[in-house]
Formats: sequence, structure tokens, C-alpha cells
Amino acid sequence: MRSHRALALVAPVAALLLLLPPRPATAQGQTDYTSAKGMDERLRVDLGGFFQKFTTTVRLDSETTGRGTEVNLEDDLGLDSTQANFRVDAYWRFGRHGRLHMGYTGWNRHADHTLDKDIKIGDTTYHAGASLDSRLKASLVEFYYGYSFWNTGKFELGAQLGLSAVFNNARFEGTGTISGGGSSTGGSFSSEDRDLTAPLPAIGVMASYTIVPKLLVSARIRGLGATIDNVKASSMQWRAYLDYYPWKNVGFGASYDYMDIKIEKQKSVTVEFDYKYSGPMAYVSLVF
Repeated sequence: MRSHRALALVAPVAALLLLLPPRPATAQGQTDYTSAKGMDERLRVDLGGFFQKFTTTVRLDSETTGRGTEVNLEDDLGLDSTQANFRVDAYWRFGRHGRLHMGYTGWNRHADHTLDKDIKIGDTTYHAGASLDSRLKASLVEFYYGYSFWNTGKFELGAQLGLSAVFNNARFEGTGTISGGGSSTGGSFSSEDRDLTAPLPAIGVMASYTIVPKLLVSARIRGLGATIDNVKASSMQWRAYLDYYPWKNVGFGASYDYMDIKIEKQKSVTVEFDYKYSGPMAYVSLVF
């Protein structure tokens, strides 16, 4: 499923590459700040690696046994707090002021851990000493429209409005002393598996400045909260990045990202996810 989402993002980008006309030439003697910082590109695609540091808490309640334990996946279940993942971003500029941004990243984290305390997940309580195999898969898809209300060619300031969606799957499989439904057994097996998809509408601001014609510094911050179809979600994200364009159609960049996502689904039972991740990213930019 994760590969299908990535393909769905890449396919329209590939189609745009075939349809876009050649870039117009810059007048002789004119300082082309916009070309240097990628501000006159029709399409730019960033492909890179994202080194993320996670702090993740999950709570799965039960209809029969009530509130579950708020579990820190790194401290309580042994998931690695750092992981390197792939990220792709595509930017399509139309006119001097309008811009679309599509982004995709995902992670698949896993650990096999012996518990040092009792943990209740869904209908099951895993007692201290039990072995718990935990897996968390997630994908984040972003789509934003940006409008530059101030664009001098060297400095740009604007606003963003859009929607992200996060797709989560958490699976826990345990062996050892496990209880559920009022009984407790040793050496038994139990599993819990939950899916949760959350829309994340957001607004934000963005700014960029060309230091020299081939070097650009930029920043953006965005966030919001909403409740849609029994899912309460909020997000806060900021990103600071530096881009260098040694050639007309190829550049390199580095950034630092922070994101905090909180999701709570309240239906027959409550399911909560709280992600915080941050870290550096390095990428190659292809400009068309």
C-alpha cells in the first residue's frame, strides 16, 4: 500500500515533466535572482534522505476493559528513536505569485522487546517479562497552495493553505504472561492491530531570500487543528533550508525539519497517536 501511495504522487509529476514548455532565456546582462533560487522554475523536484529523531506515544482503549496505557514506543517498547527515510517534494510555480507543493515521506519502525512493566493495549494486558513485538508503519502525504504577496525577485514572502494526511498502522504481538477478558495465562500469544487515517488541514507562512545569485535561504511554518468524522487532529511543522544551484537545472539542498502530530479518534473506543520528529535532510533538486 505504501508503494502505491508513492507511485500516486510520482505519476502526476512525471506527466507534468512531459507537458511543460522550455524555460525562457534571461535577458543578457540581467541578474537572474529568480533562476538562481528556483523562483522562476515551472517545476522542481527534491529527492533526499531524511534523518529523523522520533518521540512517539500511543494509547489504545478497549470497549470491555476501558482506558489503555499511554505507551512511549521508544522508552517502553524499544523502538529506535532515530531512523533514515526517503522524502520527495515537488513544487509547481504558475505565475509570479502562485505555487503548489506536494510532499511524501514514510517510515516503518519495528522492535522486539521484553517488558519491564505491565502495559495494557486494547483488550490485552501484557505483563512485565512478556516479549512484545511492535511495529508502526506510517505515511505522510502533503498538498499545499502558496501565494506570494511580496516577491521582489530576491526576497519572497507568502502564505500557505493546504492539507496533509497521515496513514498509520500499529501492530503489537506478545508472548508470555498475558491477560485479557479477566483471565491470565503464561506462554500465551495475543495481538492487537489498529489502523488510523487522519486529515491535517493547515495554514502557514513562508519566506525566502537570495544571499547570492546561486544561494538561497528559506523557512516556513504551518499548523492547525480540526475534527473531521470523529477524528481530532492537529499539527505544527517548521522547516529551515538552504539551497545551492551550481547549474541551471540541478541543485543541492540541506534542511532541518520539526513536526508534531496529535491524533485522537473517538468512536466506540479511543485511539491516540502523538508523533514528534525532527532532524536534518539532504536532497538533490531537479529544476525544469
